[in-house]
Amino acid sequence: MSDKQPSLSRIRLGPVVLHGATVVLRPPRIADHGQWRRIRLRDRSQIEPFWSSSPLEWHERHTARLWVRECLAVREESRAGRRVAMVIEVDGRFAGQVELISIDTGTGSAELGVWVDSEVARHGIGGLAVAMVLDFGFGPVGLQRITAPISPANVATASGAVRLGFQREAMMTRYFDAGGARRDHELWALTAAMVPPGGFAAAWVRGHRADRSAPRPLPPTAERTGPPIDTGTVIAAAARHYAGRVLHLMDPLRAPRVPSLSDRDQPRVVLRKRRLADGRQWRAARLRARAALDPNAEAPHSTWADAHTRGHWLREVLRSRPGLRSTAGLVLAIEVDGAYAGECRLFDLDMFDRNARMFVWTDPALGGDTDRVRTAATRLLVAYAFDALGLCRIATAIEPQDRDAAAVAARIGMVREGRMSRFVGATGRRADHDLWAVTVPDDTASPRT
Repeated sequence: MSDKQPSLSRIRLGPVVLHGATVVLRPPRIADHGQWRRIRLRDRSQIEPFWSSSPLEWHERHTARLWVRECLAVREESRAGRRVAMVIEVDGRFAGQVELISIDTGTGSAELGVWVDSEVARHGIGGLAVAMVLDFGFGPVGLQRITAPISPANVATASGAVRLGFQREAMMTRYFDAGGARRDHELWALTAAMVPPGGFAAAWVRGHRADRSAPRPLPPTAERTGPPIDTGTVIAAAARHYAGRVLHLMDPLRAPRVPSLSDRDQPRVVLRKRRLADGRQWRAARLRARAALDPNAEAPHSTWADAHTRGHWLREVLRSRPGLRSTAGLVLAIEVDGAYAGECRLFDLDMFDRNARMFVWTDPALGGDTDRVRTAATRLLVAYAFDALGLCRIATAIEPQDRDAAAVAARIGMVREGRMSRFVGATGRRADHDLWAVTVPDDTASPRT
């Protein structure tokens, strides 16, 4: 994954005209709070069933303080290149939001989200806003794959995804906590190869022009409601936001202090923190595993060796050192009979969604013990994620031809949910991957706090 991504702040897209209405996408402003709150409270029945769960009442989730903190978070994540969050403006009025989150220019991937004011819904406005963001993502940002998790009950959104060209790839079991419970979500995706001639926005406008049914006129622009947010509220919200950022740096998922993990049934296999002294064994094991791990297997052997020097190992250990914010996620060494034998990795760790992805590799020198060790290590990692970290879902991407990895996944209770096209797996290869996942049982899932 890329550690440094270009800033995506101050982006403005459009104008694009549809049915005589001018659509512009621009960053959110603190002054938008009154319109945002009015629409969200009015459209609660359409939005809340598909929105993230919270112990707060719906009106408590739409205060001035929370909107200020959201605007600050958007600015921060946009500057870091991780997010593009835009207000949908129709003829100058606030009409919803659309965003790309979890942007990773290293893998060329991002996730899409959108909601639209019910008064302009069914006019093609939401689809056009999404199309504009897709053009920006596949164009200037250089993404190769954009996904959208959609609830099976959200028929209108799924219909719009089909019209834009999204393809359904998988049913993700208990993927997201929405409407008060963990719920299944369909995985929909687009790749750069699917971009239509002239782009998505132009194709969307052409499609609506070809539609012979007369569009309904947009309702008159609503007046702004509520007084502007006072300076004291902005200062207090900003203070809470930046204090939260400091606490986030100490998040146990990002700075884990992990004990050694072992299983009485497989006492030979231990998961532990990586050590500087593991460097020589790490390099030897990676060179032996080159055929399975190197995304450029046809490149000269020296290319792979040059990427596994003592200096590279030092940087690897520091990236996942407890106490530092780790971009690599949680990485543990696999030890067999006291010797380094591979690694387990939990990444894309998200305490909000309580989801993570997983990758396990072992030294080919294990020979006939390989499957046994991988199974034991994977089982230990999943148990630790569910019991100690409080996660609810662990997923892994496995290339279809990797039958050994699929067998290990099935052995520990993972289920194949579908196939993802042109996905970049943990090895760095862009190829089709099967999505496998395991979720914590309903009766053991801890409540959201």
